[in-house]
Parts: sequence; structure tokens; C-alpha cells
Amino acid sequence: GVACINVDDVASGVKELERSANMGLAGGMITVHPPEGRGYNRPEYEPLWAAAQDLQMPLGLHIATNRPGAGQEFAAGADNLTPEFICNADHWVRQSLARIIFSGVFQRYPKLQIGSVEMELSWIPHFLDRLDYTYSQRVPRDDWWSNYKSDLMPSEYFHQNVFCGFQEDGLGIQLRELIGIDNLMWGSDYPHVESTFPRSRQILEDILVDCNDEEKAKIAGGNAARVYNLN
Repeated sequence: GVACINVDDVASGVKELERSANMGLAGGMITVHPPEGRGYNRPEYEPLWAAAQDLQMPLGLHIATNRPGAGQEFAAGADNLTPEFICNADHWVRQSLARIIFSGVFQRYPKLQIGSVEMELSWIPHFLDRLDYTYSQRVPRDDWWSNYKSDLMPSEYFHQNVFCGFQEDGLGIQLRELIGIDNLMWGSDYPHVESTFPRSRQILEDILVDCNDEEKAKIAGGNAARVYNLN
């Protein structure tokens, strides 16, 4: 089980994460993008990151849980899951992961695990390239950069601390070496309408056709067992 954690009130969110861990749940889920002006680079989230690390509770950023500000049309919900939203859903997770990485969250909490859930994979290599380019080639402009004090490149923190859930992204698997084999987690999304059920094994075998047995074992379950501390 994975708990839904309230990020509007971080103190209550931490208590819920602690309660969930004591109940035996495996992790937590937070909005993929918090309300406007409250990005995950803000210091108010420090207790949440600390608790998630100490409790060994991975935090998932799930598709279609973004909470955009007034006037932003790119919003989720039953009435506006439009084609343009669905094919650009990774927009919000990229915003949040960039803020988390560049504000030094993974430097302060090196065992924290945060995941992109159900947003597929093939956007990630370009995102990693842009993270490193921005860090190494752009002139520092504000206090953001003073929070990033490390010899590691941003993409290295991604590889160490971010897991990536997917369902049917064969292109992403072709790019798996760039993303990181240990970062990949397949899921069937059963029982939703876009689930691979009842052909999950066949579909997964087709997607992983070029992977060796070790890679298949990690992607199909081993990585999830490791990150979520499952027996």
C-alpha cells in the first residue's frame, strides 16, 4: 500500500507518513506539482524529506495529480484529460524534479527516493541532458545556485535518488542505458482501462525483448522490491 500525503500542511503530512509506515505501508504519494508558488525547492518541505528518508518511505509523484494555479489550462481532471495533456503529462514532474535536484534536496537527504509514476520514460534522457547543461553552461542568476554545492552533476543525483515507473514505453527501454537500468520499474496499471491486463506478460516481453535476463529481472520487479523494501 501507498499512502496519500498532504503537502499543504507539511506537519500533518509527516504525521501521516509516520502512521502509514507503522501500519506497514510501503511508501507515500505526493502531488506531482504543488500549488503555484509552493514548489518543492522551498524549505517548508524539509521535514517531509527528512521523515521519508528516516522511515525509508519512497515518495511517488503520480501522473495527473498536479495542482496548477489560476489561469493555467494544463490541468488534470475527469473533464480535461485531453490528448494534449496526456502526451505532455511529464511537464509537471520535470518541473518538480528539477526544483528538488537544484535546491540540493538529495545532497541533504542522500537516501531519499522520489519517483516519477506512470509518466513513461523516453523524455528522461533529454531531461537529464538539460539538467547538466543548465548547471554547467548557464550563468548563475540567483540564490538557487547557492543551494547546490556538490561535485556531482544533477543527472547523477537523478540516477541515485529517482525511480521511474512506466507501462508501455518501448522507446524508453531502448534508451535504458541513458536512464539507468536500476531506475526503471514496470507496472501493469491494473485494473485501469489503459492497463496491459490481460496481456501483461506478452506486452512486457515485447517491450523488453532486447534486454538480458538481469535487466528483465530488475525492471519487472527487482528494482521495485529494492526501493520499496519488499521481501
